Amino acid sequence: MKAFSSAILLSNPIYLSFHANIFFESISPFLAIWGLVLLLQNKSAKGYFWTGFFVGILWFWWVGLSAIYFDLSHITPLIILALGLVYGLLFRICHLLRYDFLRLCGIFALSYIHPLGFDWLNWGILSVYGFFDASMRGVLCIFAIAYFIHEGYISRYYKIAIVLALFFTGFHHTQKEAPLLEFSYKLINTNISQDQKFLQDKVQAHSKSLIAEIQKAILEKKELIVLPETAFAFVLKDTPYENALKELSHRITIITGAFNREGEKIYNSTYIFTQGQRHIFNKHFLVPFGEEIPFFKDWTKSHLLPNTEEFARGPLQSQYKLKNQLITNAICYEATKEQNYKNTQIMIALSNNAWFEGSSEHKLQQLLMRFYANKYAASVYHAVNGKENALILPKEKLSQRWLDALKIWDLL
Repeated sequence: MKAFSSAILLSNPIYLSFHANIFFESISPFLAIWGLVLLLQNKSAKGYFWTGFFVGILWFWWVGLSAIYFDLSHITPLIILALGLVYGLLFRICHLLRYDFLRLCGIFALSYIHPLGFDWLNWGILSVYGFFDASMRGVLCIFAIAYFIHEGYISRYYKIAIVLALFFTGFHHTQKEAPLLEFSYKLINTNISQDQKFLQDKVQAHSKSLIAEIQKAILEKKELIVLPETAFAFVLKDTPYENALKELSHRITIITGAFNREGEKIYNSTYIFTQGQRHIFNKHFLVPFGEEIPFFKDWTKSHLLPNTEEFARGPLQSQYKLKNQLITNAICYEATKEQNYKNTQIMIALSNNAWFEGSSEHKLQQLLMRFYANKYAASVYHAVNGKENALILPKEKLSQRWLDALKIWDLL
């Protein structure tokens, strides 16, 4: 029960984000600190294993949902169990370190261990809400506070002084500003279920509805429209729809997701249409087993994914200019990669979250994007199929929000 409670507390930002308000945001990092204290109090190797097991499931249970759309729904429970076992083992390894301080350092270091390149166990999300800065400084102070609260060899008054010093060291003192797009735009949110998205008898209807959305944006005098990942669920290049988008791009700039084929290689890509011209940017960071098969390729293709075609990789970071503003392109998974936020001020990201409909995946995705947007002072324009569109900016100072709320209360 202590292990499960610790895991719940360490997962709180994901689930509180469904009901985000100023109160929940204020207590979120303190709940995480409590979770770390419970972990340190759990001296047994078994306790560390079960904490990691539950953390792995609470953070990533939704990964198994994607198997449903490959006709592998029977292995969904096995995927969830495997995730729990992987993170349980990682936490158990941290317990091998002899002292509590070293064990906590090991837990912190798990943010830098990425099985198959999957790096979504990022403790940075613990600082996205609350009074701490959403940066490594804020996260380190959260971990250090938990250690000194747990530490039993320091007197109460010294402990209070140290905790207060760490709190104000990690405090979100400065509001970062990020540049915004200098023209009017529209982010399109579609809600096409994954089991319908690639059906040939549905593709034409979906594509026509997207053309209608573009025409509507033109009537609304928008200068830019952004459609989700694989909005056109086929190879768009050299099709009548590409010609239609080129024609419409004389009146509005269009950014959309679709497939791209070059020779024998197929890519998950972003298409940009402007002034009758088309530009294509191919995705680099691919999802393990969803977009690429990282190992046992032949066995996996013959036994599990016989009808699946792997994507090829594009360049590491794709950027382009709109009205002299440099934009970083990101497709779904790429919007949570720190590498893409370096040298970035504005990012336009496209996602298809219908793979994980009804889950917490989109909330974790947004928390990761918010963390990096604050760390690198970037703005992220995110268009999604499923849940949910967002303009993500650096974190607002919670202290200022409380002051504003109190002023409104006084006026009432």
